[in-house]
Amino acid sequence: MAELNEITSTDKLLDFIRKKADVIPPEKGGLSEISPSVPTPPKRDAKILRARRISSYVATTVGVDIGHEYLRLVKTKKGSDGKPDLVARKRVPIPSALGRGSAEFSNFLKSELNSFCGSDKKQQIWAVMSAALVEVHHIRIPQVPKKQIENVLYWTVKKESPFDEKENIFDFEVLGEVIEQGIPKLAVMYYTAPRREIEDINKLFSRSGWPLTGISITPFAVQNIFRTGWIAGYEGTAASLFIGNDFSRIDIYAHGNIVMTRGIKAGIGSMVESLIETAPDKTAEAAPKGNAPQMDKEMARKIIFSLSSDSPPLAEGDAGYGLKEQEIWEIILPPLERLVRQVERTFEYFTESLGNERVEKIYVSGAMNVYHPLAAYVGQQLGIESDIFDPLSQQLLCSDNGDTELGCVSERIAFAPALGMALSDNIYTPNFLFTYRDKEKKASVKKINLMIFIAFIVSISLGAGAFLYQFHAINDKTKTLLNLEQQLRQYNPLVNRDLIMKGVMDAQQDVKTAKAYMQKYVGMAVISDIASLTPANVRLINLRVKLGILPDKPKGNIKASTGAATPKPEAVQTKAKEEIKEVELEGFVFGDRKSLEAQLADYVVKLDNSPMFHQVTLQKKNEETSKKAAVLRFTVNMKVA
Repeated sequence: MAELNEITSTDKLLDFIRKKADVIPPEKGGLSEISPSVPTPPKRDAKILRARRISSYVATTVGVDIGHEYLRLVKTKKGSDGKPDLVARKRVPIPSALGRGSAEFSNFLKSELNSFCGSDKKQQIWAVMSAALVEVHHIRIPQVPKKQIENVLYWTVKKESPFDEKENIFDFEVLGEVIEQGIPKLAVMYYTAPRREIEDINKLFSRSGWPLTGISITPFAVQNIFRTGWIAGYEGTAASLFIGNDFSRIDIYAHGNIVMTRGIKAGIGSMVESLIETAPDKTAEAAPKGNAPQMDKEMARKIIFSLSSDSPPLAEGDAGYGLKEQEIWEIILPPLERLVRQVERTFEYFTESLGNERVEKIYVSGAMNVYHPLAAYVGQQLGIESDIFDPLSQQLLCSDNGDTELGCVSERIAFAPALGMALSDNIYTPNFLFTYRDKEKKASVKKINLMIFIAFIVSISLGAGAFLYQFHAINDKTKTLLNLEQQLRQYNPLVNRDLIMKGVMDAQQDVKTAKAYMQKYVGMAVISDIASLTPANVRLINLRVKLGILPDKPKGNIKASTGAATPKPEAVQTKAKEEIKEVELEGFVFGDRKSLEAQLADYVVKLDNSPMFHQVTLQKKNEETSKKAAVLRFTVNMKVA
């Protein structure tokens, strides 16, 4: 893991370590992180945690760890009690000829995932990436509303430890409230990871036909193991010491949260150097004369690894053959002691200077196979309980070929990162593919969906209320109708001819009155309608309205010679009265010369669409000039409806 510095406390730790002993502190570019003190959170109810897991866990989750030599797969599934259960695990050797970015490696990964996962594509796939590429930090920020945490943290980080957003992703997790010099603050863990590395891993799995749900690192995988209660019966503050080849890493977990991470530039490489310096003389004494092989780094590593019962013993002809276990142990003890002293000082700073709980237990793992005396020595020197980090110690799962590989402690420990990934959940696992911005988008979508659902429920409720109201109103109306029908059947009005004739005469008189009003105001209505329909670009110069009745015309035969009408003897001469309702408009259309015709046509259509007029006819039109502008003169005739 890359350098991890707490913004306000790193210098204090370095000064503290320099004063306590002559130990080289981590430098820039190494792994170092000092966390602020984190208060002991109250113990959360197991039922609440279980319910939380039940609501968030998908049926099956697969953790994938692509190592240097092996591909390790672990599958977990939610049990009936809501806790994840181990379903399967598999270790597959990776052919050395396969390059990680090659199509052959994608096909290899696809084949193994198809074999391990089966046909169910709904499984969540989580992969481990190298922790050396990720920077994890812990800082404190002032207490602010939840919506402002992102902005406050973002600008604090950009100021104290700037990073390139195009090259790295940024994410954070709020650990809880802390008290710093009597002032309440928020303890926050944030981390940055290279965007290209994440995209490469994501593309690798996409090409394999198994898109990833998440990508994380080993410290977060171990955090999953603590947070899910996989290691039964332990709560509190524990540490995980990983002894690597060139460096070691100490992670401290308080009640399931990773609260401190520090890198130490000491590991198996220091032990190898000690062997190269010290072991040749003893090797020469133990080996037959003239047959002592030359000691190199590979030989020294083989000697160290031979301490574990899970590794093959040294064979005759190997460097160090003939050395006793105690002799090898005494050689590697000085670098191991220096490593433990740095761990001890880290614990002292975490407890005394930052005011956190005392570390109660330390779990030891490493790049070499398990050697129990090493873990016991670490615990004895630190004065706390120690153990091998073996989360699969209670599992007895047989491999595909029938042998029990999990009986080998070193092999079980090697499955820990994949197991931690198989216990992942976006609720509590840092996911490089699902950062806080993605969570905010998901929360926004969820909020919108909730609002839509609430609106739907309210609409249904209002509809149901309206239906019940209408149903009640219909019942009331029905009862009223039945009552009126009953009253009608009982009603016997006195009706005679004179009463009916009087009603008819009154109605006729009302009709005559209405017609008289219509005749009186029809001219005003015509003028008003024409005024409302005439646009600004049309100016009327003449308006003739003909309303009335033509003179009587006698009907009969007309003689050609005299012009007198000779009525038929059997017919009675009648007079026809014809009512006239005509309007004649004369005016000009102003505007663009090209659009005069269109404007006139539009005006005629408006008149024709009016309910007041019908039979609208354009009598004539001609183009004239008025004030050096072209106008269209027109005459329109129409009848009043």
